[in-house]
Amino acid sequence: MRTLLIGLLILALATALAILHHRRKRRSRALPRGARLDTTVVMHTAGADAMRRGQRVVLPEHVVLAALCDRRVEALVESAGANAASLRHELDQHLPAPSETPADSAGIALSPAAAAIVERARARAAGWRAPSPIDLVVAAQSAGEGCFAAVLLTRACHDLDRASREPPRSPEHGGPAGERVEVVFWNDDTTTMEAVQRLLVDCFGKDEVEATHSMLTVHFAGSAAAGAYSPDAAAALVARATEVARERGMPIRITLGPAAEDMGFTWATEPAGAAEERRGETRAP
Repeated sequence: MRTLLIGLLILALATALAILHHRRKRRSRALPRGARLDTTVVMHTAGADAMRRGQRVVLPEHVVLAALCDRRVEALVESAGANAASLRHELDQHLPAPSETPADSAGIALSPAAAAIVERARARAAGWRAPSPIDLVVAAQSAGEGCFAAVLLTRACHDLDRASREPPRSPEHGGPAGERVEVVFWNDDTTTMEAVQRLLVDCFGKDEVEATHSMLTVHFAGSAAAGAYSPDAAAALVARATEVARERGMPIRITLGPAAEDMGFTWATEPAGAAEERRGETRAP
């Protein structure tokens, strides 16, 4: 079973890299059976980052850097006493700089250390459920002193495994001044993946890894939030991004949506007894 699951993740990674290679953004393709959408996006983002840096092997650092783009992972590390943006900056500085000749997608693979993290994440996931991005980060923290990502997570965060089993705290908006609205990108059959990525970088100030993660979420899920802002700032960003998109010949639709904090979170592992309390109800994906 474990070999099959790792094989599915590698297959998903290879598929997405081939898609990135052709740079076409079409409707979401079916994921390999048993794969989680959020984990698939993380692994694709990690592979794309390795390619961008001219590396043909996906390292634990690529995986953790990509996972920190997931807002549930971001919430987790912050609840454990760290700042996700700072961790991402340190990982980015540790990895090689972008290459003038990016690696081709053909033959790219997980390193033994990254494959071991995927296996530990699978073992941590409850039952037959595929590992989540939180499972990947928790597994990476236990990778040992020979792994830079593990050392970084251990130094910056308290016990991530324990923190991931605690329910998230409800946000405190504090009235109108705290109101936040998301800017949402929607998938279409015409706008290229590369064009969406550049729009996220140019109009929203995202770095290449963040932009890739958001773009792939749009591609696979059909929509994704570019971020949560005050209502006025969000409206201005929608107007500006739409204007730039049209100037570049992109028909992509960009709208306002609910704040990320109001959409809830899906944790890697439920607290003890949660399944019994739900009395057989289906858990949100």
